[in-house]
Amino acid sequence: MNTPALIATLHTLCAAPLQLGTQLTGDMMLRLGSLTLALFTAIGQLVHQHRDPRLVLAYCDLVEKFAQQIHHEQLATALDAELSGAHALSLESFDQLRAGTCILEGEPQLAVGRTCYKSAGDLLASWLGLNYFEAQRRIDDAHLLIGRRTAQGESCEPRMPQLARLYADGGANRRSITVTARRLEKLEPKDTTFDGTPAQLTARDTDGQLLETHAARALAQLGPNAASKEISTRIGIYKELHCEKQPPALGLFIGPVIDGVHEFTLRTLAAHAQVIRSIRVQSADWRTQAGKAARHATAEPAAFVPDPSPATKAQQPVAHPAATPSTPTWLQPETPMPAWAKPADKQSEADGTPNCTTKPEPTGNHEETVTSELRALNAFMAILTSPASGGKIKPVIPRIFVYMWLSDLQNLAEAHAVTSNGVHLPPGELRRTLAEANIIPVVLGGNSQPLDLGRSRRYHEGYVRAAVLARDRGCIVPDCTTPPDHVEIDHYQRSWADGGTTSVQSGAGLCPDGHHSRHVDQIRIVDVDGLPHVILPAHLDPEQKPRRNTYWGALQLGDAPDHEAAPVAPPDPSGSTDPPGSPEES
Repeated sequence: MNTPALIATLHTLCAAPLQLGTQLTGDMMLRLGSLTLALFTAIGQLVHQHRDPRLVLAYCDLVEKFAQQIHHEQLATALDAELSGAHALSLESFDQLRAGTCILEGEPQLAVGRTCYKSAGDLLASWLGLNYFEAQRRIDDAHLLIGRRTAQGESCEPRMPQLARLYADGGANRRSITVTARRLEKLEPKDTTFDGTPAQLTARDTDGQLLETHAARALAQLGPNAASKEISTRIGIYKELHCEKQPPALGLFIGPVIDGVHEFTLRTLAAHAQVIRSIRVQSADWRTQAGKAARHATAEPAAFVPDPSPATKAQQPVAHPAATPSTPTWLQPETPMPAWAKPADKQSEADGTPNCTTKPEPTGNHEETVTSELRALNAFMAILTSPASGGKIKPVIPRIFVYMWLSDLQNLAEAHAVTSNGVHLPPGELRRTLAEANIIPVVLGGNSQPLDLGRSRRYHEGYVRAAVLARDRGCIVPDCTTPPDHVEIDHYQRSWADGGTTSVQSGAGLCPDGHHSRHVDQIRIVDVDGLPHVILPAHLDPEQKPRRNTYWGALQLGDAPDHEAAPVAPPDPSGSTDPPGSPEES
């Protein structure tokens, strides 16, 4: 076949799907799509072998057209997944589709009872390997530019009809149209179409026309920069005339960790702000009693001190709650406490040296030797960590669980640890925390098994829950990012109703979604040498390999550190070779 004949055949094939219509089965459509992808990939490989700039530019234009059409298809198929109720398919259908053995003829098989996926967004995130918010964003964008779903499950016109027509025509950049639609949607009231109440656009420019009308005209007639500027200007004017400026959200927000220093943002109203300002003012002056107390590292319970250890680059504060718990027998040393583990004032008394964690009192020039910001932090944290008395509101008492290996406990000079919320403690902070703070150490042995926590009754609560989370660190479903505090403990070996027991060994950390998936048999949990592992469904993991989530630092089998230099206990006279604190002894 010569080149003209081949091109003519391809033109015929391009028109064939539309001409054949229902004569094409689902398998035929998927096969044609796979061949199209293979052809596009092969052409790209040929183009990459050439160095003709003209061919490169022409192919760049072709690729951009592909990208624009793919953007449209991503939104359209996301809406189709929602309209067709794809998330309600049975688990067997998902597995067969992924394996390529699903027969697309006949009616689809739906799940009986609870579905594997709660919504189309959940399905797309897992099926395509996307972040959930990205998958849901595609559905939301489709509601703006492709169509919406009514309460009866039918499709109706999109919320932005003029931008939708421009989007469908492909006359402007579809990504820019999508971004504009999102910006305009924020100015509109909540869309109540699914609830059965039609919602009309209300945001209008000063001339009375809808902002959407001006945006569609700008995107169609102006260049990308000019269109963006005009749309931003009109949106800005509308906000000044119609939108009430909302204050920032109140709350305590967790920020980034910069060189070992943890950053938080606190937003309060006036009454609470006055409390914090009062603490700031009283603690800032070193001449006052409050200022002196806030300066000393160990002058008051719960004071803060920068870490003098060279293991960290930045000076990181560490909290020391007031009460000092009794040390368990297995943590009591046989030798005197080393100098580095003693409180700062005790070190000074023992060796006669000046206190290295506090700076000397100001001399004649009365210059402040500790910054006012650090004094304020010390005073503020002293109040937060001090025992609460009186009041009708139940206080939140902070607890610090420190996860570390038994071999690290025997080699604290270089040991690192991690808290239950994923905060890494460098050696200097870890040593002071173990020596002075009101902490609950959870020491781990082989395969990350807790050694010193026992069993409980009906629910995995208290120390039993803490032990499970010490082992699993959070949800064990791979790639789950649910915070450990929101994790549920599941009786994965045998349910409580079936006579199962509540213990560390019988529990597995699961987020609410993972717990739901386990009960509908979407995922399976198996015991591998004492560690619960997850087997994902075949459509997500064809290998069916037991896996564990490592997002929160949980280790796999064989990941226990091998510290050859760790001290070894003398042989037991009874003949046992197990070291103290080993899993067998515990």
